[in-house]
Amino acid sequence: MSCPKFIADSFAIRTATHLAHLSSTSYAEHVALGDFYDGLLGLVDEYAEIYMGLTQRIKNFPNVDTPNDEPVQMLRDYLTECVRPELEEDHSEALKNVLAEIEALTARTIYKLVNLK
Repeated sequence: MSCPKFIADSFAIRTATHLAHLSSTSYAEHVALGDFYDGLLGLVDEYAEIYMGLTQRIKNFPNVDTPNDEPVQMLRDYLTECVRPELEEDHSEALKNVLAEIEALTARTIYKLVNLK
């Protein structure tokens, strides 16, 4: 996956989880999703800046659809389709560290959504 696509997909999941956060009727889900979208923004921004510092400025980002599945499924899909493939790429240690933090945030949010009601 290209870096611009990863960033666009990450911002799409952030928007989707923010919308799910606002419409949630569960306090635990509301808080877990709020923690996720708050944490993801800074991490994706950091990833993009490191990437551009090591390679080149990103000038164009692809249009992506905002997912609208159930929150746990959206996050599981994000992990398997976006984060883990990026982790498998040949990146610098700095990028791998940020990706590991994104993976941890996503997995922690899935745990909270599934186990804390």
